[in-house]
Amino acid sequence: MHLKRASKWLVMLTLIVVTLSALILASTSATVQNDTSTKNKTEDLFELLQKANVTVVEIFRQLEADDKTIPQASLNEYNQALILAEESRSLLQSGNYSEAENKIIQALQKFKEALRIVYTTIPEQPTETETALERTAQLKSSINRYSEQLQRIENLTRFAATVGYNTTALETNIQTVKALLESASSNIAQKRFEAASVNLADAKALIDRLVNALNNIAANLKIQRLQTYIAQTEVRLAAIKETAISLSSTASLAALDNAETSLNNAKEYLEKQQINETLSELANSRASEEEAVEYLKPTASSSSLTSSSRPNAVQAP
Repeated sequence: MHLKRASKWLVMLTLIVVTLSALILASTSATVQNDTSTKNKTEDLFELLQKANVTVVEIFRQLEADDKTIPQASLNEYNQALILAEESRSLLQSGNYSEAENKIIQALQKFKEALRIVYTTIPEQPTETETALERTAQLKSSINRYSEQLQRIENLTRFAATVGYNTTALETNIQTVKALLESASSNIAQKRFEAASVNLADAKALIDRLVNALNNIAANLKIQRLQTYIAQTEVRLAAIKETAISLSSTASLAALDNAETSLNNAKEYLEKQQINETLSELANSRASEEEAVEYLKPTASSSSLTSSSRPNAVQAP
């Protein structure tokens, strides 16, 4: 029997023990018809006990081949199992089938304990497949995290453009980060994990630069300027809502609710002079506002909607 990993056989032996225990309980609880049937059942159980012993021996042999030292406590349990197994053999030969079954149960429990000790004492080395899966999960988690962060950065960048900032450099870096994340995904699919790690390191560096740039923009924005923008947004949202209601656009109204919620959050943050949080909520509001307008485009041809949804430029102080 070829053995690759001890835990695999621990599970197997556990299943054997459960199966045997069920068989033993069934045989002892049922009404015995004759000695021959009882003898046959006990002999079958003893045969399975011998197979369990072979499994344990093979596990020990493979671990030793891998330069692993079998814990003494495990060996003690195994030796006790052998003693119980020999006792069950003698009882079986003398016709004491009930007691033989009890000894078989005890022996199986000792085998199981021997492997439990091995399993908890000797750490398993992951296979190449498991290592690849773990690495893939880690890298994909980073990609998801950076993608979410980049989405927030995009919203803030659009907002910065709305209030009059030149965001060309920011937009270029955003596209570069997207390309890096796509390359990382491609490299992961090809199991080129080191290349993917380099992609993600470059992406993180650019994201950090983007965050710093947006923080500088936030520091330059004054409260009065943000208050003006919020007031203008309220006017735009009211005009869009009026059109959405007239067209019974539930999708647009739902997006407007999100926009208004974010706008109200921005007001609260602004009162506390938490500028970064204010900008984040305003960016979310703007994104929801644009979504609301998109839902109306197929049905609305009025130029008043377009003009009402287009923000007035707020000049830098």
